[in-house]
Amino acid sequence: MILEKGVADEVIVLQDFEIQINIADLIDHINNNESQYQVLECTTNQLLGLNRTDGINNEVLGKMNKERSNQPILVTAIDEYEWIIDGNHRLLKRAQLGKELTSYIPINRNQLNPYVSTFSWRL
Repeated sequence: MILEKGVADEVIVLQDFEIQINIADLIDHINNNESQYQVLECTTNQLLGLNRTDGINNEVLGKMNKERSNQPILVTAIDEYEWIIDGNHRLLKRAQLGKELTSYIPINRNQLNPYVSTFSWRL
């Protein structure tokens, strides 16, 4: 297993694009198909620049153990912007601990598409 689920039914909603991504199912796929995914490493500061989510739960951050904080972050590109779609808390924990490098898994469009659904806020 490469990555634990934070929540059994986790999704991320990207309102600007009117999409939601089923993170829980994507994590299941990654764990069941490890050879299809590459774990890379870059500076924690570089990944912090991709953190476009402001929904941080400080209680989760405070309780996170070392093993969980060492699990990779999921990064994808949407409309020419890179986004962290899973692992914001892990990334912030690593930054708090002064870890210079962080592991991440790049998710390409073909890998992401099965887990994306569209919606509209318009009535």
